[in-house]
Amino acid sequence: MAVQKRSYSLDPFAADYLERRAKRLKRSASSLLSELIAQAAQQEARERVLETLGDGVEISERDVERWLRKLGAA
Repeated sequence: MAVQKRSYSLDPFAADYLERRAKRLKRSASSLLSELIAQAAQQEARERVLETLGDGVEISERDVERWLRKLGAA
C-alpha cells in the first residue's frame, strides 16, 4: 500500500520503508514524509546558496531561513 501525502505518492519499497520507520519511531508515516520533504527543501536551499556565494563560504542560519522562505519551505 503506497503512502500518499497530497500530491506525493511513493513507490511500494519507499512506502514500506516509511511505514517501518514510522512504526519504530512511533510516529505517523505522514509526519515522517512531511519531515523528509522539509529536510529536502532545506538541503536544496543550502545548495542554492552555495551556488550563489561559492564554495567554502560560511552561511548563517538567518540566510538559510531567508532562502527557505524564497523556496516556500518555511
